[in-house]
Order: sequence, then C-alpha cells, then structure tokens
Amino acid sequence: MQMAASGSTLISPPRADTASSQMACSLRNDRLLSARSGHSNSCMLVPCNHIRESPLSPPSESSSHHSASFEEIAEQLAEDLRRVVGNLVREVRSGADTPSSAQTETLGLLERHGPLSISAIAAHRHVKHQSMRLVIAQLEQQQRVTRGPDPSDARKQLFELTHQGRAALEHSRHQRSDWLARQLKEKTTASQLQTLEAAVRILEQLIAAAPNGQST
Repeated sequence: MQMAASGSTLISPPRADTASSQMACSLRNDRLLSARSGHSNSCMLVPCNHIRESPLSPPSESSSHHSASFEEIAEQLAEDLRRVVGNLVREVRSGADTPSSAQTETLGLLERHGPLSISAIAAHRHVKHQSMRLVIAQLEQQQRVTRGPDPSDARKQLFELTHQGRAALEHSRHQRSDWLARQLKEKTTASQLQTLEAAVRILEQLIAAAPNGQST
C-alpha cells in the first residue's frame, strides 16, 4: 500500500463543498495511483480542496447534466472502492501473516451473533452443513468454542466462543492493526492521514445506514 513519497503533492485537509467534488477528486487520485505501474515508487496525489464531512446526501438536481454526472461518479467510485478495499484486505492479511480461514471467519461470526447452531452457522457462511461440522469440531478441539443446549429446543445444541476463542480473534486483529499502522506511519503524511480519517468516517456512515449495518 504505497501512497506518498518526498516531492508528492499533498492532499489538503477536508473542507466544505459538494459531494460530487469529493468523489471526482477521489477518482482522479485513484486513477493516478493505478497509472503509476512501471514508474517510480512515488505517486502524486491531486489536491482535494472540496471535501465535506457528511457527503451521503446527493446534491440537489439543479440540472440534468449535474445529476447524471453525480450518478456516473457514484457508480465508478463504487467499483473502485470494491476493488481497492478488497486489495487492502488481502495486503493486510498477507503482511500481518494472518490469512483468512474457515476457523477465523466462524469465530468472528459467533462473536457478532452470539451462540448459534451448526445449521445457522453454515447458512450464514454459505457452506454445507457437513463442512461446517468439521470446522466446529476443530474449534472445539482447540477449546475455542463450546457447546450447550438450545433453550428453545432441547434437541439442538448451540455453539459459542470461549475465552480462548476471543483471545485468538483479538490476537489476529492486533497483528493486522499493527501492520497497517506501520504502513501508514512510513508511507503517508499528516495531511493524508486526515483525508483517510475523513474517508473512514464516510464509510462508517454508509455501513450504519445499510440494512443490518454493523462494524467490528
């Protein structure tokens, strides 16, 4: 994840203006980042002087041209976000040596939802019941999950995190956060950190506004 080096044009701190200006600026920067392949390790980011804190509401449709431009930018930015976030997640997991696995994903699911049956876990993770049974057996052997009776149906059993399971999750997250923090300290400026902080807040608003929105 390489963002800036000496000689780079810095991103200005967030200031009020239209949401479309912010998105257009982000697109320009992302395209420049993509275009740096085959060049030096430094990348020049276009100054963003039109960022506001709450750009979730689209601009007023004063003209058909302006509205069309906003829609096009939103659609392109959605694709760019999907790609960049996916790449970032893979880089963090690889750099921190904490690859995703069926076990860690199952532990995270139980942390978010609480005790669940094997059938419910399999449904959430979109895997076969038999595959999920094997994963749960491994986690039980490692003492990261424990089973208990379902209060609503004595014939069923529910599985929940143990102290060891929570500790394993926290350790993995700590490793990833440490790795990413080092990259930010080494490869960004204070001004760029401000811009990233503003972007994180916007993404949090999007997640919170989504159905069943939640974060970890």
